[in-house]
Amino acid sequence: MAFDKPIVQTTHPYKKVGSDTIITRTIYYGEVISIEDETDGGRIKVKIPDLDVRTGNADLPWCYPLMPKFFHVYPQVGEMVRVFIEDIKYPQKSRYWLGSVISQPHKIGYDSLFTAQSTTNVGIVTPEPAPTTYPDAEGIYPLKTDVAIIGKVNTDVILRINEVHIRAGKHENDDVLKLNVKNPAQISLVYEQQENKEAYYSNTVIMSDKIALISHSGDPKFKAARLTPNDRARIFENGHPIARADVLVEALNIIRNAIIAHIHGYSNLPADKNAIINDLEKIDFNAILQENIVTN
Repeated sequence: MAFDKPIVQTTHPYKKVGSDTIITRTIYYGEVISIEDETDGGRIKVKIPDLDVRTGNADLPWCYPLMPKFFHVYPQVGEMVRVFIEDIKYPQKSRYWLGSVISQPHKIGYDSLFTAQSTTNVGIVTPEPAPTTYPDAEGIYPLKTDVAIIGKVNTDVILRINEVHIRAGKHENDDVLKLNVKNPAQISLVYEQQENKEAYYSNTVIMSDKIALISHSGDPKFKAARLTPNDRARIFENGHPIARADVLVEALNIIRNAIIAHIHGYSNLPADKNAIINDLEKIDFNAILQENIVTN
């Protein structure tokens, strides 16, 4: 059933529902005018078309956050939020905001006043096709069975059954409907069964173009907070590359065998150029280094 405007029906708690039923609207949509608050208390200024026609932006009342401080999110200026009026007799005080109003997952970065209500019964435009209808978008947005925190720009934390995924760069920079299959940064923690085995095992996969494992007491030392792009570049330039352990062990085995098995002729003669010495000369020590994984 559709209504011209969203309403909440209330009745007197000690009277029977009947002719004295009161129709009262207590939830409104409003445009975010300002998110500046000298107290950092989450207060914002919201203009409600139905209530603030004669109120200038500078005189708008504070609108208080409905979400607890444990969850940090602010709407952007120009977006829409839902405003809850505590006492409809005094609509200029005790307003509470919840939002931003986002119509569809791929509009999480910004949803304009024109489209934000497209999935509600008061929308003036139709919604865009769902992200699930785009084959290239598979994997970008949470499943309906997930619990997730979605960042405004290309990040999220997804809690799935026996899985946790932390991602940055999940879609391509210029296309919110195309999965980044080249170089997303992600940490995946999974508790799963191996194929053809009953027991569960845990595994953690960290993926990125570059990875740094830094100790505050390591050498060299790096900044511990407020890292800039230049600070991160310094870490990868001055950090020590991690060794590829299997390649290192292979080289060490060749060196050990060369020491044990090489044969000298008479005094002052060079060692015989047998196969093990040839293998020793072929070792590429640079291949031992993993340049894109560094530590201190």
